[in-house]
Amino acid sequence: MPEGGSGPKGNRGQPRRGGPRRPPRPTDGRSAQRDGKRRRVPPAIRIGVDVDPDDVVARSAQFRVVEVDAGLEILTERVVGPWVDRTPEGFVIDVRAHRLFTQHPVPVETLWPEVRDALAPSVRSRRQVYADDLSARALDLALDRFFASLQPVVEFGKLGAVVFPFPSYFQPSTRAHDYLAWLRERAGDTPLAIEVRSREWVDSKHREATMSFLADHRLAYVSVDVPPGFPNSLPPLSVATTDLAVVRFHGRNGDAWERGADSGDDRMAYTYRPGDLEPWVPRLTKLASAARAVHVFFTTGSAESAGRDARLLVRVLTEEPKPEAPPPPRPPQKRRRRH
Repeated sequence: MPEGGSGPKGNRGQPRRGGPRRPPRPTDGRSAQRDGKRRRVPPAIRIGVDVDPDDVVARSAQFRVVEVDAGLEILTERVVGPWVDRTPEGFVIDVRAHRLFTQHPVPVETLWPEVRDALAPSVRSRRQVYADDLSARALDLALDRFFASLQPVVEFGKLGAVVFPFPSYFQPSTRAHDYLAWLRERAGDTPLAIEVRSREWVDSKHREATMSFLADHRLAYVSVDVPPGFPNSLPPLSVATTDLAVVRFHGRNGDAWERGADSGDDRMAYTYRPGDLEPWVPRLTKLASAARAVHVFFTTGSAESAGRDARLLVRVLTEEPKPEAPPPPRPPQKRRRRH
């Protein structure tokens, strides 16, 4: 994805003239001068937050990348148009895929009208449906409509990747591999990122095969920060399977994670602390050396609260590492008296 936006000339990709002036563009910590006390965020890293589709323009004044939650949205030209018309050059948008394509249940009314028309009457009458409830023709049609809605973002060089967060019941199998291969085939050259929530994908038996499969199919592995200790808690791996790496910070709220990790709603309230983020400094640095671009997103509640976490990560990344404390002085040895 071009850093500076290489789309056709014209209004698209340029802020509209007139109206209120935007605040200065954020820098992700890159403009801080080296003074012996601060570091720079590696240039490959962009840090942003999860936003609603109608909040993209406002957040483009604060971040250089965002992840749009399109999990239950039909993306129309009215929704997508401002993403390219009213955001700055170089702004990047990742899109969370519609939940139908991540094996979550979705309300029938969130499907495209022509897809609803292609459903069997017994399926159309249900309150919620899964991808398995659709015929192959209807599922192909749905995915094609979804990718077609993103074409303006692709054409004007602002699409980073489409992110597919799968639930823990999506486990490694021939069927799961076939499904991911189908996504890759239907997507063409659109960058795709895959998040899994079954530890089996990355256990000692499957990890190498998982990463090889993703790399062979040009699917980016999504690294995660999640509450530890649950069956759907994956370790914080820093692995790049394509030239784009994606990291999603879901917080450390164990109760919320246990209730919501498989619901399809990834926004879980949590306030990160420096100690939570410091172990990610070497991991992100490693990813930045292995990939052309690293997109880091916080899904911790509202865009405002997630934004605070994003700014904290910038601070952690730019602070000079704390020197190790010197060992305490050894107490003087008592001299033995001679008798």
